[in-house]
Amino acid sequence: MKKINIILVFLICFLALKPSLSQELLIIANKSLPVDYVSKRDIKLIYLKKKLFIKYVRVIPVNLHPFNPLRDIFNKYVLGMDEEQLALYWNEMYLRGIDPPIVLKSQKAVVRFVSKVEGAIGYITPKYLNNTVKVILRIKIDEN
Repeated sequence: MKKINIILVFLICFLALKPSLSQELLIIANKSLPVDYVSKRDIKLIYLKKKLFIKYVRVIPVNLHPFNPLRDIFNKYVLGMDEEQLALYWNEMYLRGIDPPIVLKSQKAVVRFVSKVEGAIGYITPKYLNNTVKVILRIKIDEN
């Protein structure tokens, strides 16, 4: 009976700490970007360095570290690629003289960078949103 109680307590704690099954991924930009909305397709092109400007402003995409779970979500829902596919893509692009997006350690770092650099674009969860950046795209994430 004691083992069952311990297992139940563990299960309840695990479920309470499990992230929500439904989240939002926010694509944010520096406030000086001259648009308030960018399509998911254009975000993909920006992150693959195939679209370099939005209304004459050079865009600077920033990524989270490859071990950050939010990066996996971004890769899946926006780029439609996994880390292995991206590594192959960037190896090919590197041979053409094109570097991948800047990588930052945390969502806080993404917000700080985007707020200070003209043309910067990044992705975060709503928890890290503040008034120093603007949201240009909201993506509903259903993780099952």
